[in-house]
Amino acid sequence: MSIETMVVPSPCTGICKMDDALGVCLGCARTSGEIAEWCLANDEGRSAIWAVLPRRFDTMGLAIARLPWLAGEIADFVGRSLEQKSGTWTLGCYGAIAEFLCADDETCHVTAVGETITALSTRGALQLTIGEHVRALQLRAGNDYGPIFLAVLKARANVPVATTLTPLGRDERAVQPECRDQPWFDLGLGRDDLRFCVRSCSEELHNTLNLVSGQPLTAVLRDAGATIVAHSPVRIVESPLGRAEVYSPIPPPGGKSPDGPHTHLVPGHLAMGRATPPGFDLPPVYALGATFHPCADAQSRCLM
Repeated sequence: MSIETMVVPSPCTGICKMDDALGVCLGCARTSGEIAEWCLANDEGRSAIWAVLPRRFDTMGLAIARLPWLAGEIADFVGRSLEQKSGTWTLGCYGAIAEFLCADDETCHVTAVGETITALSTRGALQLTIGEHVRALQLRAGNDYGPIFLAVLKARANVPVATTLTPLGRDERAVQPECRDQPWFDLGLGRDDLRFCVRSCSEELHNTLNLVSGQPLTAVLRDAGATIVAHSPVRIVESPLGRAEVYSPIPPPGGKSPDGPHTHLVPGHLAMGRATPPGFDLPPVYALGATFHPCADAQSRCLM
């Protein structure tokens, strides 16, 4: 991986393998000459290399490619997408996910403090920290407006790992200050790239969850699932970039998830151990932090 000291970031995605027939790298679509030139090139030279890559991406049928955005540009994109309500942000993996979006007629408070961007509505919250280590990649499927993935190197994915239901005490990182005294519980997905938690002020739910503390997810859902649904606690998904909080009620069995912020927890899908749905994969050096799905009618105004 390149150490970035200039304004134009490297296209490298960590898949450093040359295609002998095409004469380009299968990860970044650069020729061997362009890769060698990169370290010595100035920003103008690097921009010239970037300019020829999109056509190669399409020619190669490259599923996922890095976007030429530095941390500041990524942060600007995140803030603008939330202010313009131009799509849906998700945190999680295949089988355990939280979605955050605001309707056009819904109030969404967006703030930025340092590297951290926070969006808060009555139905949910999203908080992402965009540091220098964050990379933006895009799914390419014949158009330029597929989902955008924000990722970090796996070595930086320092999410606490719990393999069983674990009481976590007070949720001192809750987006809303008035909720920071409420207890929260890690459901124990056993993943190092995210965790799925619940938070509530219900003493009955606390007692039920404490009784199944130390049990794996399957046992928790079997023995406490009905109580969890009945009390509909706040669901929290944390990733290497931040957290999503969902305040909307959990639909009853057989019910439909709301159009706004909601969560999905599907043990069968989780068992596959995938970060993304089947059919495409992030480069293996990356851990997924967040995904942006643009609205079909908002692509032109939300992308840079």
